[in-house]
Amino acid sequence: MKANHKRFYIPLLCVVILTILLTFLLKNTVPQIITPFWMWQILFFAIINVAIYLIGLKVKSSGDVSKTTHLYMVTTVAKLVVYLAVLFVYALMFPADAKSFIISFMIYYFCFTFFETCIKINTNNQGW
Repeated sequence: MKANHKRFYIPLLCVVILTILLTFLLKNTVPQIITPFWMWQILFFAIINVAIYLIGLKVKSSGDVSKTTHLYMVTTVAKLVVYLAVLFVYALMFPADAKSFIISFMIYYFCFTFFETCIKINTNNQGW
């Protein structure tokens, strides 16, 4: 694995581990806010982050700054739409678990968004 990929995958693995530990902590203190599908949610956010990272590498290697900026804006909007669609569909299909699913989802959303923001700041400052 190239050193530049380590600057993404190792912190991503740390975020996944920290969210798992946070989940176990919350399950022991306030179990009603954690959905039974919490592991799938973490996996979902990790896969989204990896996909955006790989697409970003491809676009950034073209050297076109406007394409990179455009990709950032498109992925931000696309993620928002996909995330809202997932929440809406799940709430319609499983209304009994909707509250805990949405709360868990938002906790992971904030964790992974913080991670993604830090990675993008480092990318802009150091390059890949």
